[in-house]
Amino acid sequence: MKIVCLGDSLTEGYEIKQASRWTDLIKNELKIDIVNAGISGDTTAGMLSRCEQLLLKEKPTHVIILGGTNDLWFGLNDELILANIHAISRMCRFYKAEAIIGIITPSVNLTELNIIGENYSECIRTFRTSLINYCKLENGLYIDFSEQITSDHMLADGVHPNSSGHELMKKNVLNFLNKAQLY
Repeated sequence: MKIVCLGDSLTEGYEIKQASRWTDLIKNELKIDIVNAGISGDTTAGMLSRCEQLLLKEKPTHVIILGGTNDLWFGLNDELILANIHAISRMCRFYKAEAIIGIITPSVNLTELNIIGENYSECIRTFRTSLINYCKLENGLYIDFSEQITSDHMLADGVHPNSSGHELMKKNVLNFLNKAQLY
């Protein structure tokens, strides 16, 4: 099993020491090959543009796709973000890698506005619902990274998980892998 984790700062581990990031925690616990292909600030369009090169280079069996928060910050609509995630999933299938969609963590900063003046937390909440519905419609595999995450598991910005949040994210992935009998 080889997993590429394609995403933004939630995957890269914004302000978290490498050894404490959910990707590294899983890698060390399961002793499997995991590539952290998260880039802070990336959008789903950026993820789509670098996906094929990652698939060709890494030849993963699975790809965890965790993105959309930056798209929402820039005011992009759910349909465009879902279209990019759909395209990434199809590209994974073409290259014989199973796509696993990551449901983004919530924002606990309830007053923050995105770049076009929308309530950012509400945009994330609405997108999470749209993404879960998409996964169910497509019969796609997905991991809800927010299970059991509270404001205590977030950095001061209210968007990025802290070290204890990354522990819970790891737990959510391990639970998924066990339930799906992938490991």
